[in-house]
Amino acid sequence: MKEKLTLGLFVVAVLAVAQPSRAQSFVREGAVRFGDAAMQAYQLECGDPSPAPVAQPDSDPFKLRILKYTALAIKHRLSGLASYYSTSLDGTLTANGERYHNKKVSAAHLTLPLGSWVEVTARATGKKLRLRVNDRGPYAKKFAIDLSQAAAHFLGLDVAEDRYVMIRIIGLPGEDPLPADVLDGPKARAIEGTATATLVPVGQ
Repeated sequence: MKEKLTLGLFVVAVLAVAQPSRAQSFVREGAVRFGDAAMQAYQLECGDPSPAPVAQPDSDPFKLRILKYTALAIKHRLSGLASYYSTSLDGTLTANGERYHNKKVSAAHLTLPLGSWVEVTARATGKKLRLRVNDRGPYAKKFAIDLSQAAAHFLGLDVAEDRYVMIRIIGLPGEDPLPADVLDGPKARAIEGTATATLVPVGQ
């Protein structure tokens, strides 16, 4: 019995010494080699890394304005039904102090800065018109913009059953409206030129 116990202790001692030795020999230097491709993900760059190139902002003033207007557009209601002024309001003062006239082109919007230029497109007729916002309104929630009678007539909204319009910001107070070819490309519709040539916005 004593001999078996001694033999067992001897075997345990041998295994305890041999196990680390085997482990060391298994991963000893030079026993396992990894290719450069496998190790590339773990290599650290030495020295100062060259700075990443900084994207230069587009210097085209028209493109910068379009980006500005796009960011501004999300803060305002720029589509919906259009209403138009009553005949009885001809000659009354607007929110910016100008006189409203039925036969001139103007518009009222609840939130756009007074003096902003917008392009209004009528879904029913496809016609577009550029005009300046000089008044506040409409105050009925179902309407997005209130047009002068001349503007509504040009767009066909005074007779159309569908009075839905899309509104695009094309200039802020003190700015000239963006050229049509910048917004729509070289094939801008001739109707825009007709609109600006035959209809005179309020204050112009």
